Amino acid sequence: MTTELDWEQVLFNLILHAGNARSKAKEAAELAGEDDWEGAKAAFEEANAEQLKAHQINADIIKMEAGGQAVPFSVLLMHSMDLLLLAWSEIDYTEDHMKLVRRVKDLETEVEKLRKQA
Repeated sequence: MTTELDWEQVLFNLILHAGNARSKAKEAAELAGEDDWEGAKAAFEEANAEQLKAHQINADIIKMEAGGQAVPFSVLLMHSMDLLLLAWSEIDYTEDHMKLVRRVKDLETEVEKLRKQA
């Protein structure tokens, strides 16, 4: 990074992609709950794509420090790292949530079939 402005731009990009990842994961969970599986899958894929972009920026920051370049500490850096961790957590939660919602829907369908047979 050559200037403070460049460094802030890096951090704002990390915040942008991590925030998008988190939002898309939440959207995927909501769509799964509404039984919109195509929409949920698309939103979840977008969440993963956004977290990958954020993760790449994070990896570049780690490489900077590993290479001996000073990484300026700031509240913005802390916020960007916090948001990335939240995004990863949200994606993990959403993946589990979608599996559970799918299982519940499948069980409800099976119960309905059994009721009709009785």
